[in-house]
Amino acid sequence: MQMRNFSYILTLFTIGLVFLAATEEADCDKKALKKEGIAALKPYYYSSSKVSEIKYQYKTVRKEIEVPLFKGEKYRMVFNKKALPKDVVIEIYDKNAEHRGQGHKPLFTSKDNKDEIIAYEPKKSKTLYVNYMIPSGKKDIKIGCLAFVLGYQLTFIDKDEKEEENEE
Repeated sequence: MQMRNFSYILTLFTIGLVFLAATEEADCDKKALKKEGIAALKPYYYSSSKVSEIKYQYKTVRKEIEVPLFKGEKYRMVFNKKALPKDVVIEIYDKNAEHRGQGHKPLFTSKDNKDEIIAYEPKKSKTLYVNYMIPSGKKDIKIGCLAFVLGYQLTFIDKDEKEEENEE
């Protein structure tokens, strides 16, 4: 009876190892991608970030991230695409995918921008929806990473206070 339980546990353990080995993981330095994005924020202050693993599938896929922005602040969004084996188009909307119509145009698109680090400063502070348009790819394309970094600038501080802060 004990031998049977032991062989059952050993079989489950082996199956678990096979599944663990079969799951792919992105081969990118997420900390370095984030750090480069933070450096591109200047003169904005770092607020938050998200590094997404981009998996290429047999068809084009959209991945959406909701970004709440507070009214009265200025923001800069930085996208670091250095660790992508195949380009991803970034689109930013003021409505999520479920609530926007077919002809709804993005506030921003990186479609014609081939830079590896892209910055966007929204004109209004409200919830925005960042869409990654991931193109189709063959199985031999490795998983990539895309870093999104958000920075803010306080609008209620006047220029004299900012200069004093920078001198210290």
